[in-house]
Formats: sequence, C-alpha cells, structure tokens
Amino acid sequence: MMPRLFKLQVLLLVISALIIAACSPLAHHPFVPPSPQTAQLTDAEQIAGDTMAYLMEVVLGRAGDPAKRSAWATRGLNLPLDFDLVSKRMNGPVPLRAELMVLDTNILGLSEVLYHYDRRLNLFKGKRENDSLYPCAELMATRLFLIHKRYLDEKVGLAAMIRGKELFTPGSRDPQEAELAAMNLSDKEFSFLKAVFQSEPAFLRYMEHPFLVSTLRRIGVVEQDAFTLSADQSANYRRWACPSGKPFHPSPVTIAILPSMNPMFDASPGPAGAVTPSRDYQTIVDHLKKAILDELDRKRLAADPSTRIDQSPVFFTPGRPMAIHPGNAGRVIEDVCPKADFTLILLGKNVYRAIHIDPENDIYPHQKRIYLDVDDVRYQQIDDDIETIVNAIMPALTATASDPVSTPDPLLPTPSPLL
Repeated sequence: MMPRLFKLQVLLLVISALIIAACSPLAHHPFVPPSPQTAQLTDAEQIAGDTMAYLMEVVLGRAGDPAKRSAWATRGLNLPLDFDLVSKRMNGPVPLRAELMVLDTNILGLSEVLYHYDRRLNLFKGKRENDSLYPCAELMATRLFLIHKRYLDEKVGLAAMIRGKELFTPGSRDPQEAELAAMNLSDKEFSFLKAVFQSEPAFLRYMEHPFLVSTLRRIGVVEQDAFTLSADQSANYRRWACPSGKPFHPSPVTIAILPSMNPMFDASPGPAGAVTPSRDYQTIVDHLKKAILDELDRKRLAADPSTRIDQSPVFFTPGRPMAIHPGNAGRVIEDVCPKADFTLILLGKNVYRAIHIDPENDIYPHQKRIYLDVDDVRYQQIDDDIETIVNAIMPALTATASDPVSTPDPLLPTPSPLL
C-alpha cells in the first residue's frame, strides 16, 4: 500500500492540475477573426447562431448530459438580474463563475465551435491570441435572464422586443408601460437586457436568428406568435440540400456526410465573407470515403463470385456546417438529403460530449445514421463504424446488383450548393 502522505500529495497534484486546466485558455488554432458590426449577421455568425441555439438548450437544462441537466436548469436562480454582477463573476476567480454556470467540461468542444465562428462570444472577445474556456458575460447573462423567466413561468414577447429594439440602444428613451407589457418585461428585466445588448450589440441581432428563436419558443421561454412561427419555418437547411433530394449522379446507394457543429470551416474576411470547408476537413472527409470504399472492396473479395456486387455508393457532402443532434436529426436529413440511404453526422472534436445520443433510439440500427467525431476519423478509430455503414448499405447494393447503374468515381469531389 502507498503511504498516506504520498496519496495526499498525489491528490493535491491532481486537484492542482484540474484548477490550472480550468483557468487556462484554449490552445491556439486558426480562428475566424471577429466580424465588424453590421446590420445583419454574417455567414460565420449565422453558423454561430445555429450552434448557440443548441448550446442554449444545454445550458437551460433541456439537452446534453442528463446528469448535468438539473444543475444547469437551476444554477444562478439565487442571483439578481444585475449585469455588473454577472461581468464581475465571469471575469473573476473560477469559484465565482461557478455561481453563474455549471463547470461542465462536456460543453468545451461545443463552445469551441461557437467561438470559432464568432470570437466575441468568448470571454476574451477575440482580443487575445487564444480563447478562454468560458463564454462571454453577455451569453451567461442571457441564460440567467431566461432561467429566471422559466422559474416565474413567464414567456418573453420577443416579437415586441425586436419591434422596439431601438429602445435597447445607447441614449434611447425609457420604454412606455404598454411597450413593457408587450415584451412581458418588468422595468428591472428591461434594464438588465439593455445593459447586455449595449455591452455586446451582436446579441440583439442574434435574438432574430431563426434557429435561436425557434428553440426558445419550443422550450417555452418566448411567446408563440406569428414572429416565432415564421422562425420555425425558416429554421432549416434546405438551401444546402441535394438538388431534387438526390445527389448529382445516378447511384443505387447514397451516403450523406453532414458536418454538424464543426469548426473546420474557414470564413473569408468581411461582412460578405463566404464560409468554405478547410483543407483539413476535406482531407478527413476523403479519408472517411476511402475507408468506406475499402471496406466495401474487402467484403466484395470475400463474397461468393456469383453474388459479387460491383456497385459503389455516391456521397453527398454539403459545404456548410449545420447544427444536427438527436432532437432535430430526422428533420434536417429530410430537408437536406431525404433519399439518403445512410447518413454520417460528422461532429467537431469532442462535441459529442454535449449531445445525449441514445443508442436504443438515435443511431443505427434504429435510425439510418450514426454520429462520428472528426478526431476518431483522423486517427482511424472508426473500424466498427465503417463496418456498420457498409453492412447498412449492402442490402440496397444487393437489390440492384442485377440491374447495374453506371456511376462516377465516388472519390471525386461532389459539387456543393453555393452559400
């Protein structure tokens, strides 16, 4: 047995390492630079808004690790709506931050995606070479406000807030009683939100993001009206769908590779900058395609020559990341590639930790899809997944073996819809 003093020293060393990790910035990587202030969200900010919508579900205790949901649903209820207090805690020692948020390492990968597409959403606001592990004070203040509203069982009149958004700008007049009533805000709540939006004006623009509006309506913190129903209809990815729901070449089998909450896309500078897949992402996708085709070839060689299948799948790979999780995967796939025979949802590094994936309901064989982490693909730790994919598409390939269809080389890049 180890001496008790040695055990204590080891324990102290582990605790010290955890504290250092909690206070340390994220490692440097090529970030999208902070966007200039514009009237509309840029393409990168639109992606950040998609990600924020899901993150908001997690930090309100409606998604993510079931063991953390209760803590997220109540953390901060004892604190007043005071933006100065929120800022001081978020910029203070770690124990003070823990009064506002759950120190949940499961959201680190998801948070890094958010900061990649809008660095202002990070505590350091994109003003340093590296990002903090923590979100900006405005994001945690918005969460605190919504937690309070849920506790009071009150819904925000978001449409009225957007109509009266000039009231939140510097130097604006005080709201009238009827305006506060339409927003369903008290004087104190209005002043709190005004301080948040003046500290980071982008947040008021994010309040019009269709995915965020739709999410807040669905979890019951904003009123359902024509504005939120319009957001529900706009919160989709049909713009990036396969033409006519099928890829660009005939094939008996279609495999969709859909990037979800993935930071491996680059944004051109400026308000009109397009978001495009990075070379690293394209390499990973090519490795994934090749692994599937290699496994298919292996099964062909092992098969009886009389039943050998010569068909190969074609791949659909959109050029823009989405926010796909078990709560919306079926709907997104129906919008983007409804006739896909199998779908691979390619998550950013460690994003899966912020997603509760039920193996009895959310993935194959119960659904025609699986979730993959980009690092598992990068380091070739997906042998079982590749076998699952090939086994899933074999019946469709077998069914058409007697009626072969001419297909292109599936490793050729698939044209992606324009952004």
